[in-house]
Amino acid sequence: MRAAREDRPSTPRSEPGQPRILLVEDDADQRRLLAWMLRAEGCEVVEAASGIELLDWIGMTTSTPRPDRFDAIVSDVNMPDLTAIDVLSGWRYGAWPVPLILVTASEDAKMHFEAHELGASAVLTKPVRESDLRRALERALPRHRPGDPLDRRS
Repeated sequence: MRAAREDRPSTPRSEPGQPRILLVEDDADQRRLLAWMLRAEGCEVVEAASGIELLDWIGMTTSTPRPDRFDAIVSDVNMPDLTAIDVLSGWRYGAWPVPLILVTASEDAKMHFEAHELGASAVLTKPVRESDLRRALERALPRHRPGDPLDRRS
């Protein structure tokens, strides 16, 4: 395992009210597509390519976990080094603190159920449709008001 990154930047948001999303996807093409969809919804996107990077970004490889530096996490389930299910089941600090939207190629009902039981906000099946991602984000980020990114009425 790589050394812990306690110095991960805590960059300021690009725009006030803009949701900050950690996107974790090991497939570069899928990551680009999902990042494009999230940015089209008005989100600031921080990209990671593995489950280990997810742990680094939320601070689980340090003494002080900080998942709250993101408004939500969108993550692939199956990655070579660590699955999102592993991350959820390894969380030892009470309830999962930020919305976690999982994406997967699997339609296995047992895996979807387990993800929800462990605290996932939503589980989307690939290929992810923009409308499904938008709906999952709207449910996960209810504090965003009309006129904010993700609001389609403005």
